[in-house]
Amino acid sequence: MTFIARGSGNGFPSAQSIAEIRDQINTLSRQLSTGKRASTISELGVDLSRSIDLRSRLSRLSVYDESIATTNTNFEAIINSIKSFSDVSSQIEVHTLSPATTPDSTNRNTIKTDLRRQFSQLVDYLNMEIGNRYLFGGKQTESAPVMDSNLILDGSNGKAGLTQYIAERQAADLGANGQGRLQTGSSSTLVTLSETVPNGLFGFTIQSVLSKSAGITAHSPSGTPPQAGFSVTSQPTAGETLVVTLGLPDGTTTDVTLTASGGADSHPFVIGTTLAETATNISTALQSALSATGKVELAAASAKAAAADFFKGSTTNPPRRVAGPPYDTATGFVAGTANNTVLWYQGTDDANDPRNDNVTKISDRLAIGFGARATEPGFMSTLAGAAMLAVTSFSTTDESLAKQQFSEMRDRARSFFSQSKADVVATSVSVMNSQKIAKTNSDDHKAQKSVFETALADVENVPLDQTAVSLTSVQTQLQALYQLTAKLQSLSLANYL
Repeated sequence: MTFIARGSGNGFPSAQSIAEIRDQINTLSRQLSTGKRASTISELGVDLSRSIDLRSRLSRLSVYDESIATTNTNFEAIINSIKSFSDVSSQIEVHTLSPATTPDSTNRNTIKTDLRRQFSQLVDYLNMEIGNRYLFGGKQTESAPVMDSNLILDGSNGKAGLTQYIAERQAADLGANGQGRLQTGSSSTLVTLSETVPNGLFGFTIQSVLSKSAGITAHSPSGTPPQAGFSVTSQPTAGETLVVTLGLPDGTTTDVTLTASGGADSHPFVIGTTLAETATNISTALQSALSATGKVELAAASAKAAAADFFKGSTTNPPRRVAGPPYDTATGFVAGTANNTVLWYQGTDDANDPRNDNVTKISDRLAIGFGARATEPGFMSTLAGAAMLAVTSFSTTDESLAKQQFSEMRDRARSFFSQSKADVVATSVSVMNSQKIAKTNSDDHKAQKSVFETALADVENVPLDQTAVSLTSVQTQLQALYQLTAKLQSLSLANYL
């Protein structure tokens, strides 16, 4: 007869103890193959909450890192677009608008053609998109923020483009008499010069008058509208000058110098046989000087002011238009509309920081802005500088005058670039600073992930060396139990006795 032990109190191994050891071996084997303490997170017991917390932290960091990666792609695209925009801007300033270029008719046409092409390039960079997302429209990312370049310059279907916009402003500034909306006259020995438009909205403004002749007294501007003049008290000496300083629509000034007969100045006046005749001659010379200055300096300053106004406009802030027709007698502005004016910019246009138009969280406590707008100052000034000379016309009957007009217009166009370069750099630096903040947080996340992953490994993973030793020990124990059980199962009554 063979006896099988059922209990453990007498030292015999029980089926339960063997099963427990087998379970322990299975658990250790699984841990050794997977490196994990438990097959499911719910089996972690007291470490469950710690594991969930660490996994949640790592998950959030992963989400933030994905946001940073996506945002960095946008940052790179914006920065590259700005660099390309700046390269074209420099090409325009240094080469296309170079003062060294001879302003003959062939070069004038070539330069206007080049400017149109370069203006189109600038527009393309501001219409850059990535992943069907336009970068320079602020919150408006679904469609191109800048209108077609030819439409901007030429207009269409009753909508005024920059060409018409500048022409209207130049007509308003020059005035019907061609003297920049100033009125000249003489009465006896008094020469008068007065503005004709209230508040100096159009044309020249009289800044000051100066006499460098002992026989002529200058009268500073006063009254509304302002009036200035000269009184001839005795005959001037040949070569003596009178200087009128005039304000221009773009905020600059120019001096008109009248020289008594015998001087080398281009605006001479004849010394008359009487004081009254001299006064009349001064008035005549002043009229001629105003007309000449109006065709060159005033026309260029007017175009610059108009281009600046045009590119300040948007769908939410349309540019002002000269109240006309007629434009040469206009005395005020009216707001342009989407029906009569090309609104070149179609994106977000409010007082908020463009960078905050598009914001994404990059940590529990920090969000980063990666927005940009084509209406940021550097972009607008560059567009205005490239476009104004491309759309303006010069004299077709007087080549000498055409050269003067071109040179003056070129210089005004160049003046846009001196400030725009700094503004474009400021925008680029702002974007790069935001990108740097995002990168710094990404680096911080890597450090945090390392800490959290180490802590999670302590909670969920097993030390493989110790587990292997434990498995060997338990297997040895089980083998011993099997051997003991085999002996007990083979025990007979005879053997027992």
